[in-house]
Amino acid sequence: MMKKSPAFLPKALLAAVSIGAMASCTTSVSRDRAVAADGRAIHRPEQLNDFYLKEPVKLDGLGTKAALQKLDRAYRETCRKAGEVPLGLAYEVPAGYHQPLNFTVTESFEQGVAEIAATSKLEVARRGNTYHFQAPRGGDGLVRQKYQVPPDFVHRISDEPQDTRLPVSVAFERRGVSFDKSTRLTMKDSWLGLETRDRGDAAAIFGTVEIVKKGYPLEIRLETQTFEIPAGRSWDGPENGIISGEDLAKLRRIRGVKEIAQPFDLRSNKPSQGYIEGGKLSVQFGFLGLGVQGKAVFDQAAPGSRPVVVEGQTPDGVTRIASQTRPDGSRVVVAVTPTAVDATLRPVKRSR
Repeated sequence: MMKKSPAFLPKALLAAVSIGAMASCTTSVSRDRAVAADGRAIHRPEQLNDFYLKEPVKLDGLGTKAALQKLDRAYRETCRKAGEVPLGLAYEVPAGYHQPLNFTVTESFEQGVAEIAATSKLEVARRGNTYHFQAPRGGDGLVRQKYQVPPDFVHRISDEPQDTRLPVSVAFERRGVSFDKSTRLTMKDSWLGLETRDRGDAAAIFGTVEIVKKGYPLEIRLETQTFEIPAGRSWDGPENGIISGEDLAKLRRIRGVKEIAQPFDLRSNKPSQGYIEGGKLSVQFGFLGLGVQGKAVFDQAAPGSRPVVVEGQTPDGVTRIASQTRPDGSRVVVAVTPTAVDATLRPVKRSR
């Protein structure tokens, strides 16, 4: 989130963008997530920083309120795809912020809100389900500041990453930041220098730097197992869907069962495949909402066997399975456990 400011503009000066309230529903608790009576998962406002959108959201010349409305629609569409109950979110924005924004939100929903605020030269804080935006406070003195940024900072804030020689000031201006004539930006090695008398420009630079520094690209590590259950052996676990660790343990304890493990490290939505004992496994998964959605297909080498397909929305770190009984009476179970990891392949704890 962006830095909070202690005071906000009077509500009389705010133009509120409100998007309907969440429908009431009976809830129960499933593992560590509440679920609605219709089976949809219910998340909390504080989880929105881990809520990944279905697709990138391109803000092509939209003003602040219109950009927030488009982002909110993308959030609701992601909820529909991920089986989540959308929150009734509201956005309070000062009047007069119509500067065209030109960038693409590619990561979490709340990072998108913070990017819209920074590029609009606003500060934002969320209280409950409402995002409050305000113009930065402060005097008109000269601000001089240096920020240490990643070496690919310009690359990361530009929708044209192939242009590696793009001046940092131009990259900001293309995003929609119109600088005051007093503002000077310099970029040397991994240091971004700022000199300005405009508090809005200072807020835009600080906000964007904080977003880039806190943001990190996530990848998905898949732990996949195939289990061969001999003919004549019974197992009362689910045919497909989410499976508990207890049921997996029961599966492993069946006499004669054979387990084959195959890890996959992949970037979101990039397909991968590999040959393992008994056939070929193809996988394609990506982040969606608070979980991972995708498909794993196990093409069996055994004559007369059909592909086993594991498909659906799966919470981070939770196992989903599919199974099939073969013509000879044996049974194959394919289990897939997706986990969010950083660039070093260490698990990243996402709120659930």
